Amino acid sequence: MALLQRDKVSIAFFQETHFKIDRVPKMPHRRFSQWYHSPYTAASRCVSIGIHKQLPFKLSATSIDPEGRYLFLKGSIADTPVTLANVYAPNRRQVPWLLQTLTLLSSFKEGLVILGGDFNATLDPLLDPGQSAITHVRLRRLKVALQNLGVFDVWRTFHPSGNDYSFFSRAKFSYHRLDFLCPVLMHTVPSMPT
Repeated sequence: MALLQRDKVSIAFFQETHFKIDRVPKMPHRRFSQWYHSPYTAASRCVSIGIHKQLPFKLSATSIDPEGRYLFLKGSIADTPVTLANVYAPNRRQVPWLLQTLTLLSSFKEGLVILGGDFNATLDPLLDPGQSAITHVRLRRLKVALQNLGVFDVWRTFHPSGNDYSFFSRAKFSYHRLDFLCPVLMHTVPSMPT
């Protein structure tokens, strides 16, 4: 939690918090007055969003995955409509899951959408090398869907040829970049490839 204060974070997205439905703790960080969770019945998964007490966020609607893999918040920040979307894709069949979740987000969203989380997929294997079980065809479908929605990877935009990793696989002794933060203005809902 010290990292949140040091980096002056206003909105924090967490994945794999492992909160169970019957045991969601009171979050200890005094600077974050609003916490939202998508817990699960087992001690796995769960995504959470924390909002700094000085950020004037007003919640109007939520969409919570019963399996603890996504959390969508719709509201406003200083009269600007926003949707915050935190996702934690499964380790297998990530692309179909992400496409389905993006479709749900498209029908829920309003205003500026900030999408973040663990995609469990490397979007650009050439720039972020690592072994991937995702076929090129499925990866291309996901990239097209993200492009159609106007989603862009903030880090890659500012570091077009850089390398950075968010996950180290001990089993494969390899680094991967699986976590993304993607702001997007979603005006129209294109048909999603399947």
